[in-house]
Amino acid sequence: MTTCPLHEDNTPSMSFNTDKGLWKCHSCGKGGDSFTLIMEKEGTDFVGARALAASLAFATRDAGGGGERVSGSSYAGRRAVSPRPGNRPRGGGYTPAWRRR
Repeated sequence: MTTCPLHEDNTPSMSFNTDKGLWKCHSCGKGGDSFTLIMEKEGTDFVGARALAASLAFATRDAGGGGERVSGSSYAGRRAVSPRPGNRPRGGGYTPAWRRR
């Protein structure tokens, strides 16, 4: 967690995933890949962001989509929601000693 460079922020509200190259600010709600962060901060388009990254010797690989939205929850990972306790199927699993009689 770190402070978001896109707005005045005194508390760490931006998280980033270096493995996937994605970031998300939990205060302002903005997020995306590394090129999106450069585009937001510098006020440029994707070509300008890629040129700036190359001039700073950042690894560009095939990352970056520019205007694409990150789908799913934070960092595009969809979590499986566990069923409510009342909807679980009966049977199987642990049975307490007092019920085993």
